[in-house]
Amino acid sequence: MTLVIAIDGPAAAGKGTLARRLAARLGLPHLDTGLLYRAVGRRVLDRGADPRDAAVAAAEARALTPADLDRPDLRGPAADAAEIDREAALDAAEDHAVDTAAGLE
Repeated sequence: MTLVIAIDGPAAAGKGTLARRLAARLGLPHLDTGLLYRAVGRRVLDRGADPRDAAVAAAEARALTPADLDRPDLRGPAADAAEIDREAALDAAEDHAVDTAAGLE
């Protein structure tokens, strides 16, 4: 039997922190679905497409590479933090992730 633990909750509630700590404690792999949604949303936006377009979002999800998940703008402020307010950057990424997730339903 495979053990799968899903953690759900509102944005910025600490789900990711809890998931990473739990995975480390139990010796389990960790899948950050929020990071996946943000990466898909970023690919869609980089393409100049509408994140609400389900077909485009699905195609970009299938095209994800490990390099897409290593982008610094997916995990916090953009590389040039002096020019971009951290909260605004995170809010924008979250908005794109929500739009992308809605397009995949």
